Amino acid sequence: MKNLMLFFMICCSIAIKAQEKPTIFLIGDSTMSNKKDPDKNPEHGWGQVLPELMSSQLKIENHAVNGRSSRSFISEGKWEAVKRELKPGDFVFIQFGHNDQKVNDPARYTNPFTQYRRNLEEFVQETRAKGATPVLFTSIVRRNFNEDGVLIDTHGQYPLVVKMVANDLDVPFIDLQLKTEQLEISYGPQESKQLHLHLEPGEDPYEPKGVSDDTHLSKKGAILVASLALQEIAKKELGLKEFIDPEILSQEIIIQVPVGAVEYSEKVPWRKALLQEEEWYKTKEAQRIADNVLLYQHTNGGWYKNIDMANELSPKEKEELQKASAEDLGTTIDNGATHTQLKYLAKVYTATGKEVYKKAFLKGIDFLLEAQYSNGGWPQFYPIRKGYYEHITYNDGAMIGVMRLLRAIAKNEAPYTFVDNVLQKKARQAVDKGLEIILATQVKVDGKLTAWGAQHDKETLQPAKARAYELPSLSGKESAEILKYLMELEDPSEEVKKAVRSAARWFEEAKVMGKKVKWFKDPNLPEGRDRVLIEDPEGGPLWGRFTEIGTNRPMFIGRDGIIKYKLHEIEHERRTNYSYIDNYAEDLLKEDYPRWEKKYSPQK
Repeated sequence: MKNLMLFFMICCSIAIKAQEKPTIFLIGDSTMSNKKDPDKNPEHGWGQVLPELMSSQLKIENHAVNGRSSRSFISEGKWEAVKRELKPGDFVFIQFGHNDQKVNDPARYTNPFTQYRRNLEEFVQETRAKGATPVLFTSIVRRNFNEDGVLIDTHGQYPLVVKMVANDLDVPFIDLQLKTEQLEISYGPQESKQLHLHLEPGEDPYEPKGVSDDTHLSKKGAILVASLALQEIAKKELGLKEFIDPEILSQEIIIQVPVGAVEYSEKVPWRKALLQEEEWYKTKEAQRIADNVLLYQHTNGGWYKNIDMANELSPKEKEELQKASAEDLGTTIDNGATHTQLKYLAKVYTATGKEVYKKAFLKGIDFLLEAQYSNGGWPQFYPIRKGYYEHITYNDGAMIGVMRLLRAIAKNEAPYTFVDNVLQKKARQAVDKGLEIILATQVKVDGKLTAWGAQHDKETLQPAKARAYELPSLSGKESAEILKYLMELEDPSEEVKKAVRSAARWFEEAKVMGKKVKWFKDPNLPEGRDRVLIEDPEGGPLWGRFTEIGTNRPMFIGRDGIIKYKLHEIEHERRTNYSYIDNYAEDLLKEDYPRWEKKYSPQK
């Protein structure tokens, strides 16, 4: 009888164990983690809302922690704590990357292709050793739209490594970066703020001064991201679909087709025309835009600026364009003009082989070569327009944009491989002369090389005045672009190395810390908003678009041409429509320059 009872108890124990709920363990960073006081705190991790979207027949243990990288999650013993709880049939959702990028934090930083990869492999292998199933996620994107409304990646190589590990170890993989990128783009630069934390003073109990955070999620953002994750999980053969709210699986989370996913038959805006897949440049739409580019090209080979080349043109408009001449508006390299059109024509010619595009391209290159001064600089307008237009112009990437194009031609890079040897040689000579003037215009202060102005006098080579609010100064924005160009040079000379190191030192000396640019809503102002510079202990680094030579103080200049040292002292129209201070060189100093210095520093 006792043996029978024992047998019955064992059977019951096995049955209970077989019916035990599977558990999903979440390991990751703040974008996934639970937050304190969830009813009051506007910040949410997408893992935090999973219980609201899944059946209670499944347990969710959220071990993700703010600020953790794959390295610190292991070193602090948090992974060991998860492993102790794992049992066969469980799942581990793994998402790291945001904090693995912290290059100045040895406790968190990991090289994506070495330690980061090894840590992911460790999570996978040790999860499987416990009889549980690992699932790898790429990090969610940051809301990082540039001035043209393009969402710019901030994750570098980390998502690629996640995909590599998933592929090599045959791990279920969710490309949450892709899905959240589509989500952000579908909402657009302004509406996507509601997915994150953009709060006025008093709206966040933990941030009484308000908050502008494009990394972390609002509750709405967290629910949408979690829903996207669950929709992808449901497509995998993991046995988890039955635990997901059916309503989530039927929802259309992304509210419109993202720009990057348009069909070739759909219209592409000019600002996106250089960002399409190679096959697109064979399409009728690509050639329609290229034909517009031809119409807007002046007889001297150049283009005017700020024209939407993708506009639908009426027969009358086309006829008028064919009669236009360079004297009507001028031809320029300002605001991306001419070198952008040439890059586009090269892509369409390479895809279609139509000689008309090649002919226009070569004519445009001749224009750029002719426009170059004998000292190596380029004016903003050519033929020369009197005034500040004849200065050597770095402003808004004008000269650097031209030099990048000519450098690619000189190196026989795609899509410029159709250019003959003679023109390649001319391009190389122009680039070499351009480098000479870049080095010659680097401003010296007290005998020390510093940075560059937005434009320089073609004779004296000194920083020069342009419009009333663009006075002679050192430019944080343009100097960052020049420094990046110099660091890209192969086998740099000692003079180039000196220029790079001097500019990097100037950026360190001129950076503004403890301040932050903040947009505020104000219905009483034009456009209903204002831009101010506020105190923030964690703010910076920032650099002035116009920095006073000798003092390195950011200058704020309105249309009256009077220098002020506080942003709020200039008129509202200028401070909201012109960027006077920003983090122009942050990534350069944090990532690019240390790599460059390591490569070219003297061997000890």
